[in-house]
Parts: sequence; C-alpha cells; structure tokens
Amino acid sequence: MLRLPVAALLLIQVFCAQANLLTDIQQLSAADMQGRKTGTVGAGLARELISERFAHLRLDRFNNSYQQPFVYSSWPEKTGINVLAWRQGCTYPNHYIVVTAHYDHLGIQGRKIFYGADDNASGVAAMLELAARLNHFCPVYSYIFLATDAEENGLHGSKAFITKSPVPPGSIVMNLNLDMISQPDRRGKLYLTGVRRYPALTAQLDATFSTLQFLHHRGPGRIARDNPRYNWPNASDHGPFHRAGIPYLFFGGQEHAYYHTEQDTWQRIEPVFLDMAMRSIWQTVQWLEQQPPQTLRPDKH
Repeated sequence: MLRLPVAALLLIQVFCAQANLLTDIQQLSAADMQGRKTGTVGAGLARELISERFAHLRLDRFNNSYQQPFVYSSWPEKTGINVLAWRQGCTYPNHYIVVTAHYDHLGIQGRKIFYGADDNASGVAAMLELAARLNHFCPVYSYIFLATDAEENGLHGSKAFITKSPVPPGSIVMNLNLDMISQPDRRGKLYLTGVRRYPALTAQLDATFSTLQFLHHRGPGRIARDNPRYNWPNASDHGPFHRAGIPYLFFGGQEHAYYHTEQDTWQRIEPVFLDMAMRSIWQTVQWLEQQPPQTLRPDKH
C-alpha cells in the first residue's frame, strides 16, 4: 500500500474540501433552485439537498425529522421550514454549539433569477463542510446544524428556532453564524463579528489570516451602523441568539458588487477567498473545541 506523507494528505483534504464547497454552492445556486425564495419549489429543492446531506452524514434528527416548520405571519399566513440536524458531543454532550446559515434567497423577479451563490449558498456549503469534518471524530460539544428559512424577510427562521428550540436555550453556549463568505468586500476583507470577547481567539486568527477584519458585536462605526445592513447584531441569523443572551461569532461579508443582484452566481465565487474563509472557520471551531463551557458562555456558569 502506498503511504503518503502527512503534508500530502493534508493537501488532498484541502483540495477535496474546496471541491465540495464549490459543488454545493453550484448546486444550491443552480437555475432549478429558482433563487430559493421562501415558500417556492426552489426552496423545497434546497431543503431536499440539505436533508440528503444530513442523512448521508448520519446526523441525528429532532422529533424524527430534519424539518422544523413555522408560521411567521398569521394574516396573510406565511410559513417557512428550517432544516436542522445534530451531532452529539463526548465531553460536554449537554452543551450545544449551533451552526447557522440561511438557505433562502430572493427568488425570481420578473425574468431575473437571483441565484444567491454568495448569499447564502456559500454559508450553507461551509456549514455542511463543518458537519462532515466533525463527523470524523467525536467532538467535545454537541453541534446543531441549522439551515434557516425566511432570513431575507426578517430573520424568521432563527427566531422560530429560538422560540421553539429543541434543546433548552440555556444549554446553547455559542451560535456560529455563516452568511456570505465567498466574496470579499471592497477592501478584500471577510468580517468576524463578536470575536472581541475572546482575545485569545482573535490573536490566533490574526496571526494567520490577514484578510480577516475583527469587529465587536456592535459592528462598524456609527456612520456605517446607520445603514440597516450594518446593524451587526441584527444583520443576520445571529440576531435572535444575541437577543436571547447567547454569544455568537458571525463570519460574513459586507455588500459587494453582486449583492442582491442576478449576478451573484457560482461562477463569480473567488475560490482562494472561499478557501481562506473555510480555513478560518475551521480554525475557530478547533479553538472552540478546546474551551470549557464557562469560557464560551460565562453567564451560565
């Protein structure tokens, strides 16, 4: 049997991960997904794809289902469906890290398909890659992988999860939210928000990733925060977790030239930037795995 050196094996793993990420982004942002608008056929196809991946990884279900339906408007009635699975940890099985990424997007408007490759097929792909990596060993914490619906029109999927969480909210020590990680902003940066409360993690990432911009949970300066998109505690699915008192780390980009346009396609993904984002997310998870619960959520200990 041919034995490859460790460095070669690691290189193969990197290439495989990058290929999986790009394939998932391509599939989730394909034309037949119709832009994955909540309540559409395309959104249903996205749920099927995510559920199939969860089943392939043999992740556990809550209430014997990977789906969490919810109502977010009673008149007229509007519904959404989250897709979630979980993996039990070995050291702290009753402490959960929830990895979120919204799978919905803007759908079809007129003759235009808003494909949503960066927003947010990229985050879902990274979530699935994390689930695959954590499947190779028993993690310290239990992990919930939550693909949310109806994020674009009000963070309704994450609100529904917090309202009817399948685990006690007090047992959730961290929300790791992934939203738009495959396109740099105009300064070539990927943002990591909420990390300032963990200086040891900031120092470790800063030494490796020059393209990461670290932010406090309040986000950018006052002028930028006047734009609702830059209201960092409410910019994406980490918002309901933050309001529930659950710490979060948010990997995400600011607006770029293709944001919320029909040009947000998988062909415009920047593979080198995507690889950097995935490596920084994985290094963050490895750091989280080394911390006791009281470090991640001291208010509960």
